[in-house]
Amino acid sequence: MSAIPTPPVSRVILRQLAILLILAALAQVFLGTVAAYSILLGGLLSIVPGAYFAYKAMRYRGARATERMVRSVYFAELMKLALTGAGFALVFTQVKPLHVVGLFCGFVLVHVVGLVALARVTLHIDARQ
Repeated sequence: MSAIPTPPVSRVILRQLAILLILAALAQVFLGTVAAYSILLGGLLSIVPGAYFAYKAMRYRGARATERMVRSVYFAELMKLALTGAGFALVFTQVKPLHVVGLFCGFVLVHVVGLVALARVTLHIDARQ
C-alpha cells in the first residue's frame, strides 16, 4: 500500500461541472441560447478529456508499478490531447450556429477552475500531513 494518498480527482471534476452548469445558466439568461450551449460545449471539451486522463493516470500506485504508471500517464495524456482535438473538430464542423468566443471561454474557464480546485485539494492534503 502506498503512503501517498490518491488525490480526490472526482471532487475536482464535480466542481468543474458545477461551475460549468452555473456559467451556462447565466449565459442562457444574459447572452442567449447559442452562447449558453457554446459555453457548455467548451467546458465539456475540457472536462471529458480531463476526466479520461484522471481515470487512466490514477490506475496504478506504488513503487512496484512505476513503469506501468509512467506508461499509463503518457498514453492518457496522448489520448487527452486527441480527444480534445477531435472534440473541437467535431464541434466546429457539426454545431451551427456557434458562439466561438463562448466556446473558448467555457474551455478556458473550466480549465482554470480545475487548476484552482486541484491546488486547493492538494494544499488541503498537504496540511493534514
